[in-house]
Amino acid sequence: MIKQKSENNISHEIGQNFSKYAHAYDKNAQLQKIMAEKLASFLPIDTPEQILEIGCGTGLFTKHLLAKPVKKIFLNDISTEMIKCMRLKTFLPPYSEIIHGNAELLKFEMVNLIAANAVFQWFKNPRVVLGRLNSYIKANGRLVFSTFGPSTLAELRKVAPLKSPALLLSKNEWCKLIEEAGFTVHLSTKESHKTFFPNTLSLLKNLQQIGA
Repeated sequence: MIKQKSENNISHEIGQNFSKYAHAYDKNAQLQKIMAEKLASFLPIDTPEQILEIGCGTGLFTKHLLAKPVKKIFLNDISTEMIKCMRLKTFLPPYSEIIHGNAELLKFEMVNLIAANAVFQWFKNPRVVLGRLNSYIKANGRLVFSTFGPSTLAELRKVAPLKSPALLLSKNEWCKLIEEAGFTVHLSTKESHKTFFPNTLSLLKNLQQIGA
């Protein structure tokens, strides 16, 4: 008999995978670093008073948020070990607060900005989650995020089936979900980056060490 995994079990496994390889994440997360730098360029010029980062991980994008003179910043992640790694390398000011847990299930305080770098592809039900996140954003607040698209690992997926819980939607599909959640899309962009590996084993090892 085959037992279907529940969404809670899948989310737990995702958190465990990130925790297991948290020590190797920064060394191997080259695309996530590029995405963080690009996403930072889309942050609003006017500094939001309160910020929530979903999936802060080891702090690749967090450092850009901490550079803003905010009054309060909430940092969320599903992995305890990723949070530990962030604490070791990042000075967290008194106005920061760590929130450990699955963002799909947690309740958050009202903020002016919600940000997430390379995270939303892990949502099991993005339509529901986006609606909930919208309810935590104050009037005239914003949501900024980056995620992976349907061309991710296209070459590998052509020759080998990948069992990954990641949801790889197109830009148009994300825009539709965002608007259905009550947001207004002011800007959306799509970029492609190629990363080369000497062989398939090296690629699979890299994926493993970034928790994928």
